Amino acid sequence: MIERQPHRANGAPETLQDWPTLVSRAVDDVTRILQSEAHMLQTSIGATLETRLASAVATLSAIAVLICGGVCMLCAAILLLHQWLPLWQSFGLAGAAILLIGIAMYAIRKPAVVPNSV
Repeated sequence: MIERQPHRANGAPETLQDWPTLVSRAVDDVTRILQSEAHMLQTSIGATLETRLASAVATLSAIAVLICGGVCMLCAAILLLHQWLPLWQSFGLAGAAILLIGIAMYAIRKPAVVPNSV
C-alpha cells in the first residue's frame, strides 16, 4: 500500500507540520507495545508459577505419604521387638537405630562446594 502525500505546485511533497500528532502516535504505539509485552510476561510468569506450584504440591504429597509409611514401619518394628523385650527397651532400640542411621547419613553426604575466593 503506497501512502500518498499531497504535492505542492512544483511537484515536491509537503512536509508534515503536525509534530504533536506524530509524537502522540509514537507514544501511543510505544505504550501499546509495552502493554502487550507486559501482558505476555504476565501470562508466561502465570503459567510457570502454576506449573511450579503443581509440582510442589505433588512433591509435598509424596513426602507426606513417605513420612506416614515410615512412622507405620517404625511402629511395626517396635511392636515386633516388644514380643521379646519390654516396651521401653523396644522404643529405646528403635530410637538408637534411627539415630545411628541419621548420623551415618550426615557423615556420608557430600560436603557443600565452596567457591575459591581470591
